[in-house]
Amino acid sequence: MMSLGRIEPVPAVAIVEDQKEVREGLVYLLGLDRRVRVVASFERAEQLLVWSAANPAPDIVLMDIHLPGMDGIEATRAMQSAHPAVIVLILTIFEEPDTILAAFRAGAKGYILKNTRPDALLEQILSARDEGSPISPTVARRLLDELRRGGQGAPAADYGLTAREREVLRDIVDGLTYKELAEKHHIAGSTAKKHMLHIYQKLNVSSKAEIVRKALDERLV
Repeated sequence: MMSLGRIEPVPAVAIVEDQKEVREGLVYLLGLDRRVRVVASFERAEQLLVWSAANPAPDIVLMDIHLPGMDGIEATRAMQSAHPAVIVLILTIFEEPDTILAAFRAGAKGYILKNTRPDALLEQILSARDEGSPISPTVARRLLDELRRGGQGAPAADYGLTAREREVLRDIVDGLTYKELAEKHHIAGSTAKKHMLHIYQKLNVSSKAEIVRKALDERLV
């Protein structure tokens, strides 16, 4: 019998956004693509937490930061505590480095700007499901520039990473998936995963979110 290959499950997405027009727009746009399934949308983070306690937790949450009541960073921390497997992606207009770092330290797996094109937003959501850490390019550049300025004169941490491993680490911080890493560096997917494994071992981390936080905190990229 001919194999049809493995079919990826459709990720369940919840949205937390206090502006009604933006929230409804996201529900509509994501609803046009069958690769994701919007299961709920909320004006306040507290509503998400209550709903998630009584229903199957979503796979991915698109989380605004400035919300009435509990803000998005506090809500991200609460979601990660209650549902560690949930992928929280910050979706906001704010690019301040301190805010970005606070979001990652709270457990966010990605940081995407609201002006991201709908097709790019969808791809970033799907990359997060595939263990990526999506960050809008302008956010990544601003954050890395700020960290480098703040760290001038202080030596960056050294974990014995090779030049290629540092390249791969930089790509991980930029949100690339295994497949994208392999395509960019013209290597096999198994080789990309091997580089990833070495980075995990050298940095003593167990997830891509930890890699991103450590890379940014210790100026590894």
